Amino acid sequence: MSLRSGAQQFSPVPSALPTELATTGSGVPPPNPAPEISLRLIATSDLHACLLPYDYCANRAVAGRGLSEISRQIALARAEMPNSLLFDNGDFLQGNPLADYVASARRRRRAHPVITAFNTLGYDAVTLGNHEFNYGLKFLTTALSQARFPVISANIATRLGKTPSRDKTFVPPFVILRREVKDGNGRSHTLRIGVIGFAPPQIEVWDRDTLEGQIRMRDIIAAAKAWLPRLRARGADVIVALAHSGIGPVEAEDGMENAATALAALPEVDAVIAGHCHLAFPGPGIAAGPGIDPVMGLLAGKPAVMPGHSGSHIGIIDLRMVLAETGTRRWTVTAGAARLGVRASDRAHSTKTLRHAIAPDHRAALAWSRRILGETRVPLTTHFATSAPSAAISLIAEAKTDYVRNVLAGSSWADLPMLATAAPFRAGGRGGPQNFTDIPVGAVRMRNLSDLYRFPNMLVTVALSGAEVADWLEQSAALFRQISPGQTDALLHDTAVPSFSFDAIPGLSYAIDLSQPARFCPLGRLVNPKAQRIVGLSLAGRPVDPDQTLLLITNNHRAARVARMDKAAPLTVLADGARSQTVLADYIRKKAIVGAPPQRNWHFLPMPGTTVRIAAGSGAANHLADIAHLRPDLISQDAEGFTHFRLHL
Repeated sequence: MSLRSGAQQFSPVPSALPTELATTGSGVPPPNPAPEISLRLIATSDLHACLLPYDYCANRAVAGRGLSEISRQIALARAEMPNSLLFDNGDFLQGNPLADYVASARRRRRAHPVITAFNTLGYDAVTLGNHEFNYGLKFLTTALSQARFPVISANIATRLGKTPSRDKTFVPPFVILRREVKDGNGRSHTLRIGVIGFAPPQIEVWDRDTLEGQIRMRDIIAAAKAWLPRLRARGADVIVALAHSGIGPVEAEDGMENAATALAALPEVDAVIAGHCHLAFPGPGIAAGPGIDPVMGLLAGKPAVMPGHSGSHIGIIDLRMVLAETGTRRWTVTAGAARLGVRASDRAHSTKTLRHAIAPDHRAALAWSRRILGETRVPLTTHFATSAPSAAISLIAEAKTDYVRNVLAGSSWADLPMLATAAPFRAGGRGGPQNFTDIPVGAVRMRNLSDLYRFPNMLVTVALSGAEVADWLEQSAALFRQISPGQTDALLHDTAVPSFSFDAIPGLSYAIDLSQPARFCPLGRLVNPKAQRIVGLSLAGRPVDPDQTLLLITNNHRAARVARMDKAAPLTVLADGARSQTVLADYIRKKAIVGAPPQRNWHFLPMPGTTVRIAAGSGAANHLADIAHLRPDLISQDAEGFTHFRLHL
C-alpha cells in the first residue's frame, strides 16, 4: 500500500528523546537544515484472530478488544501522519473459536478472515509468530496465499545452509518497501524502508510433531547479523525489525526466546516492534533494566513498542529522518519516539468496512460454536483453578487418559501407571477479568472446547521417572510466590508467570509447600536445587518411587519440559497427531454427560496464621465452594474488574 500524501504536517518528535539523537553536536540547528522526513510506524501484535469485540467462548460481546475496535485508532494515527506504515507482528491466525472454525472447515473458498482484515486495512507487511504453525504448514501456506502484503521472517527456514544468509527461508527474510513521502517543505522523496521479521527459535521444539523435517529455526541474533547488512547494501534508508519476541536482556544468548532488546542493540536496526509476551511497552508492565527504558519506550536506545494482545493497543513509533548530505540519497534516523495508542475500550469506534468484510465469517463461526456436544453435571470453571483442584481441569485430564488408554491397549505400555497433565488456559492474568472459563451446568458446546483448551496442541505421551514427574510439578509450582509463615495478604501468584504454565496432575496426590522457594524458574532452569515445594507425592495411596516409570500424557508444546529441567529428553511413547481439542470433543460426545466435583488431590501445605491474596473473575463469587477449605474473604474489586479474595492457608 502506498503512503498517502496530504497537506497536514506531523508535529515534531517530542524533545524528551535523547538529545544526542535530536540535535547537532552544539545543540544548535544547522544554518541550512537538510530536508527532514517524519515517518510513522503503526503496529499490532498477538491478535490471536481477535477481529471483533466478541468473546466466542462466552457467547457475548466484550469491550476493549479486537482489531475492528482499534481500527479507528489506526485511521486516526494515519490521518495525523501521512507518511505512515502499518505492520503486524505475528500470532494472528490462532487463538479463539473463530480461528478453530476456519481451521476445521472443509472446502473453504473464502480467504482467512484475519487475512481479509489485513487486506482491508491495508497492512504494509507482517511477520509470523509461533502460533501461525499450530494448524500445520499446509493450512498456513493456504492462508498466506491470499495476502496482498509481504509476509517475512528471517529465521524460519525449510533448509539450513552453512550460514544463515544461505538458508532457504520459509517466507522472504525481509522486504524493502519503496514509498513516496513528503518532507517538511512538501517536497517528494523516495524512501526505502527495510522491514525484517523474526520468530522464537523454540518453534522447532514446540511444534516438532507437526513441523519435523519441514521447518528449521535459526537463532534470532545470528539470523539478524547475517541479513541486516544485506538490507543496508540494498539501499534501505531505515530498518524496522518485526520481532515476535519478548523484551529480555540486552546481552545476546544463543537461542534466546525474548531477544527484542538484544536485537535493538544491533547497529543496523532503527526501530523494533516486539511481541509474543502479551505485555504493553512502553509502560509499567515491563521493568526498567540495562538497555530497557519503559518510560521513554527505548530498547538499547532505539524506539520500540509491544502493543499488548487481542487488539488491546496499537503501537506507534515516530521517526525523524534527515538527508545525510545535500545531493545524496542517504537518509539517517536522527530521533525517534515510541508510545501506545489509546486502549480500544477508551475510544472504541470500529470501521464499518472491516466489520462488513468479516461479517460472513463471524456468522458462520457463531453457528459452528453453538453446536452441542454433550452436557455437564457441574460447573466447569477456572476461577480458582490455580488455588485448588478444578472440575474443568479434571475433565481435560480424563479425556486425555481415556484416549491414550484405548490407543495403547494391548501394548507393552498398557500396564504402566498412566497420568495426564492439564492446565487452566483461561485464568485471568494478562487476559483480564473476563479471561476465565465459566461453563454452567447444562449444554457443552463447540465454543467451550476453546474455552477449556485454548490451543490446538497435539497429545504426546512420554515415559518419565517418578523423580521427573515430581520435578514437572515443581516447575508448575513456579507460579506461586514464596510465602513466609505468618504473612498476611501476600500476593499468591507471580503475575509474571502465565496461568497456563501451571500443570496439575489429577491422578496424583500431593501438597505444595509455599514456604519453600521455587525449585525451577518459569523457564525451567534449576535455580534452587535444595528446594522442594512438592511434598507427599503419592499414587493410589502409595508414595511415588523416584525410580519407577510412569506414563505422562501432555502436549507437543510441553513435551520438551523435562529437557528444559536440565534432564535428558524423555522417551516418547505415543505421538499420533491427535489434537487435544478433538480428543476432548470426542470424549464429551461419547460420554454424553460429563463433569464431577473435583477430587482434592492437591492442596497447599497448611500455614496457620498466614493469608494470601488472589485476583479472580467477576463471576468467581458464585463458585466459592471450590475453595471453601481456604475460608475465602472478599476484599475488593479493582478498576480492571478483578475480584480480590483473601485465602487462609
